[in-house]
Amino acid sequence: MNPFFKRALFLGSALAFISPSAMAAWDFPNGNLLLGVQATGGTGSTKNVFFNLGPGTSFRDNGNQGLLGNINTELTEVFGADWFTRTDLYFGVIGNLSSLPTSGLGSAGAVNGDPSRTFYTSRATTTPGNSVPWTGFNSSLLGTAGNDLNGQETMVRTLSLTTSGSGAAILDQSTQPTEWNNGWTKWNPTSGAAYTIFDGGIQNSFGQGGSAVYVDVQRILATTTGADPTGTPFVGSYETTIAIGSDGSITSLTGSSATPYDTWIAGYPSITAAADKLSTADPDKDGATNLEEFAFGGNPSIGTSRGTRLAQAVDTNSDPDTTGELTLTIEVRAGATFTASGNDLAASVDNIDYVVGGSTDLSTFNSAVSEVTPHLGSGSPATGYEFKTFRLAASNGLAGKGFLRATATE
Repeated sequence: MNPFFKRALFLGSALAFISPSAMAAWDFPNGNLLLGVQATGGTGSTKNVFFNLGPGTSFRDNGNQGLLGNINTELTEVFGADWFTRTDLYFGVIGNLSSLPTSGLGSAGAVNGDPSRTFYTSRATTTPGNSVPWTGFNSSLLGTAGNDLNGQETMVRTLSLTTSGSGAAILDQSTQPTEWNNGWTKWNPTSGAAYTIFDGGIQNSFGQGGSAVYVDVQRILATTTGADPTGTPFVGSYETTIAIGSDGSITSLTGSSATPYDTWIAGYPSITAAADKLSTADPDKDGATNLEEFAFGGNPSIGTSRGTRLAQAVDTNSDPDTTGELTLTIEVRAGATFTASGNDLAASVDNIDYVVGGSTDLSTFNSAVSEVTPHLGSGSPATGYEFKTFRLAASNGLAGKGFLRATATE
């Protein structure tokens, strides 16, 4: 007996795409955003991984830049193949043009519309664009943070770091102990204040499940009018979200456009055409839309990868007759919890609504379905996915045919 799969389509938005920056050698111009990764213990705790995200003002002007690069190779090399599931691994983003005051003796003028001491600083979030605004700073405090950051930027700008084709750079405490004192671990404690003033830190931890981990980047504008002279602290304004996917992709997106699907499709840089990024598209011509590939663990760039879909007759209820029941094992997004919806089972996760239904005649899908635990999947599901197995209740002793189908819609 073979299950019947109904394909469900939905309209999605195109995802902006830019190629990763080409960096033949480590270069960090002033005003760029620095992404740093550290482990607080275990494998890689004596190393930092850095990545140059580009000018802070470019994110101010366009917070939805799409794919910026991929550092899976470096993260795996430094922190191990399980880096995405480690709760002791952290990353954040920061940038500043200058620590000089905005007026008076020794001051510096604005650059590209950003006054001196303007900071781009990340904050942990589970939903893009939903972080708590930074507040409580004045020009003097931002100058203090600027001095600290300047030491780090000078270090990464002048030090001969280990670099790779992706543009990432690695700092190793064992071979560069002096430079380590201006490394990411030094200025970004996981408890306390980053760069002396950012209480609570600027980082988010991995090991949260799902397909990506996020930090919102806020712009803290230092000016000599308005807030500062009255003593009212500056407040950060949301500019972009930086997502690191389970595949090592680094993506710039905004809260209004950021969905798990956006992050997932951005992790396939070989799919470049906007039309091919739509959830209704089928760029690998395997008969499964991008939505189906996303929902069921497939790879939209490889025609032979559509995720796990295994139908088999197995005795799952240990009844005396040992008759096999029709079962269907599929890959679904991690965190999907199926509950009864009439005779169907349904779940919602990552903006996807799953429905698993059963039938004995294909004309109506109203035959009861139940979940089998533990699942019957073999091997390992894709990162960010899990196996689920379902049983057609009527198939126990059924003389005729039985059918199971799984659908996914937005």
